Parts: sequence; C-alpha cells; structure tokens
Amino acid sequence: MGESHLRNLGLCLLFLGSIFSLSSAPAQEAKPLAALPPEGFQFTGTWDCEGAFRNAQVHKSTFTGTVVVGGKWLELTEQDLQPATGYLAKYLIGYDAQQKRLVEFDANNFSAATYTSDENGWQSHVLTMTSPVSSDPKAAYAANRFLYTVAGQDTFTVDWQISKTATLNWVQADHLACKRRANS
Repeated sequence: MGESHLRNLGLCLLFLGSIFSLSSAPAQEAKPLAALPPEGFQFTGTWDCEGAFRNAQVHKSTFTGTVVVGGKWLELTEQDLQPATGYLAKYLIGYDAQQKRLVEFDANNFSAATYTSDENGWQSHVLTMTSPVSSDPKAAYAANRFLYTVAGQDTFTVDWQISKTATLNWVQADHLACKRRANS
C-alpha cells in the first residue's frame, strides 16, 4: 500500500469515527412545560368567580391559588358558593416528565379525575386539559376538558366542556370568569 492510500484510509476512518461519535451523542432533552402561564401571570391569591352552567344556572365559586413543590406545580382550590352543593375541589397541575405533558389531578368531594395537556402546554394564554375518552356507555359524557384562559393580570376564565361522543364534539358545560380579590 502506498502512502497516499494509507492517508486516504486514515482520513476515511477519522471521518467515520466522527460521524459515529456524533450520532451516539445524547439528544438534548426538551425543556419541561411550565405549569404557570408565560409572561409572569400568577394564580397566587384568592379569586371570586361568577358564571353559568349550560342550563343557564348561576355558578359562583371561590378559587385559591398557590405554587407548590418547589415552584413547579400549581395548586388551585375551588369551593362552590352557588349552587350550594358543597362542591369542594383541589386541582394540582404540573409537568410529567414521562408523558412530556402537563397533567392535572382533580380531587373533589364527589369524585376524582386526571387530565393532560397537549405537547405544547400553554398556548396564546390558554391551557387546555383533557380527560381520557371513556368507553363506559353509562357515563354522562365520553370526555371532558378544562380551558384555563388568562384574560389579564387580575382575571382568568375556566371553561368546562364535555363531549358525549368519542369523536370529541365539544359542548360548553360551565363558564366562570374569575377576578383577583383585592389585597390577595
């Protein structure tokens, strides 16, 4: 073998080695989605909420927000004032690294549920959290979702939508407009 062949072989091996070392480098992990909305909005404090269910029945509640678990999770507590059903709920929203989505745990005095965001989380000041589709034919609806919308520094809305079918045809079931309580 001549010197030029050895040089070409060496360059070829060097080139192949650099390709293999690049392809085996770990891929950069995507940054976790944030439970808190962008642009500094804070759910912390007490919120007075008013709205209506889809049957036009008045709905009034109080939300309390706090940031927990090292500033990574949002905790919202809801207590209904009207109708006076005694509904009380705790919602925890945070990032699940395994699913690479935001998750919501809904624990309330009537039941419990889980919801997930899509892969983008907060989009244009809206966070959509959707339940899994139920295959139970006796269920009141096949799926439901909550849309949290930041409407200003001291205002957000919560919309609850349901779909009676697995093809997800969303219908408004509840709307609440929440205003931050003064000195909260």
